[in-house]
Amino acid sequence: MADILYTVIIYPITQILEFVFVFAQKLFKETGLSVIFISTVVSVLCLPLYMVAEKWQQIERDIEKKLKPKADKIRKIFSGDERYMILSAYYRQNHYHPIYALRSSFGLLIQVPFFIAAYSYLSQLQALKGVSFLFINDLGKPDALLTFAAWGGGINILPVLMTLINCVAGAIYTRGLDIKDKVQIYGMALVFMVLLYNSPSGLVLYWTLNNVFSLLKNGYIKLPFRKKHFLLSGIISTFAVFLLYYILFIHHGNLKIRTLIAVLSVVTGILPWIIPFWGRIIKKIKYISWTSKENFIILIFSLLILWMATGIFLPSMLIGASPQEFSFIDNVKSPISFIFNASVQSLGLFIFYPLMIYFLFSEKVKRIISVLMVTTSFSALCNMFVFPGNYGLISSDLVFTGTVSHNLREISINIFVLAILFAFLFLIYIRGGKKILSFLVITLFIALVPISIKNLFFINAEFNKLSQYYTPEHKTEESISPIFHFSKTGKNVLVIMLDMAESVFVPYIFEESHELYQKYDGFVYYPNTVTFNGWTVGGAPPIFGGYEYTPEGINSRSDISLHKKRNEALLMMPMLFSSSGFSVAITDPPYADNNWIPDLRIYDDEKNISGYITDGAYTDLWLKRNNIVLPPHSEVLKRNILWYAIFREIPLAFRQAVYYTGSWCAPFSEYRMRLFLNGYAMLDYLDELTDIDPQKEKSAVLMVNNTTHENWFLQAPDYKPQISVTDYGKSPFSKEVWYHVNAAAIKRLSDYFDFLKSHNIYDNTRIILVSDHGLLDVSHVTKTGLPFHVDQFNSLLFIKDFNAKGAMKTDMTFMTNADIPFFAMKELIENPVNPFTGNAITDGQKNNPQLILIKRVQDKNETEIELNTQNTYYIRDNIFDENNWNRPEKYP
Repeated sequence: MADILYTVIIYPITQILEFVFVFAQKLFKETGLSVIFISTVVSVLCLPLYMVAEKWQQIERDIEKKLKPKADKIRKIFSGDERYMILSAYYRQNHYHPIYALRSSFGLLIQVPFFIAAYSYLSQLQALKGVSFLFINDLGKPDALLTFAAWGGGINILPVLMTLINCVAGAIYTRGLDIKDKVQIYGMALVFMVLLYNSPSGLVLYWTLNNVFSLLKNGYIKLPFRKKHFLLSGIISTFAVFLLYYILFIHHGNLKIRTLIAVLSVVTGILPWIIPFWGRIIKKIKYISWTSKENFIILIFSLLILWMATGIFLPSMLIGASPQEFSFIDNVKSPISFIFNASVQSLGLFIFYPLMIYFLFSEKVKRIISVLMVTTSFSALCNMFVFPGNYGLISSDLVFTGTVSHNLREISINIFVLAILFAFLFLIYIRGGKKILSFLVITLFIALVPISIKNLFFINAEFNKLSQYYTPEHKTEESISPIFHFSKTGKNVLVIMLDMAESVFVPYIFEESHELYQKYDGFVYYPNTVTFNGWTVGGAPPIFGGYEYTPEGINSRSDISLHKKRNEALLMMPMLFSSSGFSVAITDPPYADNNWIPDLRIYDDEKNISGYITDGAYTDLWLKRNNIVLPPHSEVLKRNILWYAIFREIPLAFRQAVYYTGSWCAPFSEYRMRLFLNGYAMLDYLDELTDIDPQKEKSAVLMVNNTTHENWFLQAPDYKPQISVTDYGKSPFSKEVWYHVNAAAIKRLSDYFDFLKSHNIYDNTRIILVSDHGLLDVSHVTKTGLPFHVDQFNSLLFIKDFNAKGAMKTDMTFMTNADIPFFAMKELIENPVNPFTGNAITDGQKNNPQLILIKRVQDKNETEIELNTQNTYYIRDNIFDENNWNRPEKYP
């Protein structure tokens, strides 16, 4: 219960603090200034709340002052129950209840959640540690500005200064007030000093600046209204001018973001001056007034729309696209937990705080809040459904494969549509379209509910399906035991599928590290290799099953279900090797039994075949051995899923700033290292995962690895993971993260080949490196006029045959990744045939034009993939010559 209350009340404020801090860090690149910026922004945002709190406190003081003489007289004359009864009657006659006395504490109550949020965020903020600012040596530690060598310690001056400022502000505020008010103010000043005395100086600096603002505020509230408005408008405009000058002439960064900030600065500077004129115009407009009840109805349903969309609908759409990716993450088993967490977070953000603010203000302000929430909810829905954006696929750590960027035309259209929407809503409101607006907000909320419920049921069903064969014990290994058993004297076959490995990077990787030519002794690199689909679901089956499991091959057998045919592809090579006397190990077979997390039970009925899930199994062990601490993936997801939902709801102009290159406004993105390590750790430990069995006659290892599928910058020249990268390498692609992960895979495999050589099993091992497809939606090298990126359909392919010698060579022969079964079994299995069809396994099919599915696989029905003239191309010979790519005239 305490966790839920914290999430509802405190968490929204911590997220605001975090967003402002990241924005300031990006803007100023100075941690101390970022703390000052946070304090300034929070203080300005809270000013209206402090003002209304002061109003309620003054009302309470006036009532108490009016009732005090008679109440004191009653207390003096009567006692016990009689005193209580008479005082109660007296208060009822004057429409007063003692609980109203809490209104005098509104100012204090407003500070409490902000204090807790600031304390929990800044006291643990890694960005403060070891950073100096002005006279403060380390923002992450108590300041100890006054030191005494004899004591071996010092006195923290900032908490004392904070308390003095607080007392001065209290003295100004409580002038003429009762002793009760003064005791409350000074008492809280001392409490804050005790709580913060040994806190990080960055946190104390934040609260000291808040107290400075409080001092200024106490002088400000004594001013007449006109002077208040003039002074506040002047301060806001001055700040906006400073920010505008800084962003235009001092700061150097992303031009689009700088332009956006500059525009917002201008708007912020002008807005306070035009609000009074706008108010006068509104007064002149004749509109039908709404009752308090009617305003509250449209408010509550607008808030429910925002809560449902942010907390349930969008998270369930995200997770529902691949529920198993979000299952069994750390100690969170069901993905429903992430949706529940997002719903609680958005409950605080869109229900609790808006309602608290709503009930604090007058009827006039309540009407404004209602209109604001209606336009916000409609804007969110418009951005969600009309402007979803095309950013490519999204990984389970919520990183898009494409870029989050919009041109001026897209942003202008978005703003234009939203402006029309706002004008439409405003017209309905002022013309008294009560039934229309109420009907719209209620209907839109109700429309989101069944879709969300359907998503939740689907997610739960997928989780239950996964739970039947997968347990958390599969996930993490605390030690390493060999799973690959190679023959010392017999034949070994090693096939490694590197998911999304980029073939075009290979020449640059080898040129940067010339020793790789010798380490890849006997290998032939085939750059001119095509995959049959640019995604794993269509690109992986041909690797394991050959040409009968290309998209066209799959459709040729319309009497067999797609589910069964995809399993056949994963079974074919293991079954053929096993039946020929090989012991077989296969890891992480893609989409086994149509599951994101492979269902290894498809191999249960086969002899001498062992299946393993290695992705993520060695991550924690790798982190422990390398003394690296990362936040749990589940905690990161709990935070970022909320930001993802907000990202989908905001206008296009702001999305790049919120996404913040995949860190979602978090000050650090080290957590993303974990997803990369899930595959990398397995490659790094290949020597420990391998043993040599003198008794074993023949061995086949079919390995799938995701190192090249997850992005993380690495330390060159070895391309090894570490928190802070200082050397990005000397390649033309040194600042391209996908180059780094490909270089890491190539280099770790070269280390493994050294291990095989040292144990004298390199020559008797045939090794094939292949990828299911290239990098999605990006073309790093090959530029063509085709409506797709050729590099995405360029499969990585290396082959080293038995006893092959010599530095790595390049062969431009046209190849496909459906050739893998033929080359893997060549001369080891006599005349191999597919056990499911009886057809011979050859590589001759590539002599004919090959049909490539250039779109993501869509199932036409239970037995066929959707193939047509719009989503396919024929390719022959050289894949880098765009003239060799041709659309089919028709597809039967």
